[in-house]
Amino acid sequence: MNRYVAFILIGIMIVLACKSGERAASSGFQNDFTLESIDGESYTLSELKGNVIIVDFWATWCPPCRNSIPALIKLYDKYHARGFMILGISTEDINTLREFRDAQQIPYPILSATNEVVKVYEVTAIPKMFFFDKTGAVRKTQTGYSPELEPQFDRLVDSLLQE
Repeated sequence: MNRYVAFILIGIMIVLACKSGERAASSGFQNDFTLESIDGESYTLSELKGNVIIVDFWATWCPPCRNSIPALIKLYDKYHARGFMILGISTEDINTLREFRDAQQIPYPILSATNEVVKVYEVTAIPKMFFFDKTGAVRKTQTGYSPELEPQFDRLVDSLLQE
């Protein structure tokens, strides 16, 4: 009986971890940050105002994160010219991130996370994505990834770019 309850609880936790979270729009970049990319460039979130942005907390060792990369590359390639950005953020070693980026041909910036940014964004599971509109308001958060989410991401980015 205890095993049965444990399996049910684990199942519920997995579903909740992969569940999409909608947030009410907040007024511009409340959790601003400046982080350095693995190429030595500084990125300040608030300076990207006017763009639609996905901030993606991820890691190379995380299977759902690795699975989300092709979908994010596809979104980036499709919408970047219209003012869409992705910032991949990881706490991993820079050399590991560079090797992974090069092998996967990731075209968007990969930033080195600080513990403070991870804490402020309440990243307790990855991947964790934040979708920002052009004003800097968080319009959606997503923890976890599955291929079924790709059409939702595409529709959301497209609609935010049209606003």
